[in-house]
Amino acid sequence: MLMRKVSSIINGALLTLTVALPAFAQTTNVKVCPEGTFAALCNIKAGEFGKYIGNVFSLLLAIAVLIAVFFLIWGGIKWILSGGDKAGVEAARNTIIASIIGLVVTFLAFFIVTVVGQFFGIDLLNFTIPKIF
Repeated sequence: MLMRKVSSIINGALLTLTVALPAFAQTTNVKVCPEGTFAALCNIKAGEFGKYIGNVFSLLLAIAVLIAVFFLIWGGIKWILSGGDKAGVEAARNTIIASIIGLVVTFLAFFIVTVVGQFFGIDLLNFTIPKIF
């Protein structure tokens, strides 16, 4: 049964590839760069693309730290507002512990990426794409 399905898929793919007709596209007046909001994308050079990767990495790291700090503060507020209720204090403690674990994981990820980058000679925050030619 499995062989029949595999055979059907292969036969269908081969039939599609052999029977497909060529497309004759027009080549006059083709605009490669978009107009409007995305027009700036055509100005990105290949050598500058690495900076964007570094900026995205830094932005994601900052967002992760801000979220973890927000939950740390939220856990402290929950602890204060629990009024000594055992379940409320436990929930607040769990929130604080989870936020501290999130901070540790975030900084460990940054540390590991930095160490591995140093080992291979790559600086991710100032990343440059090497030229082939």
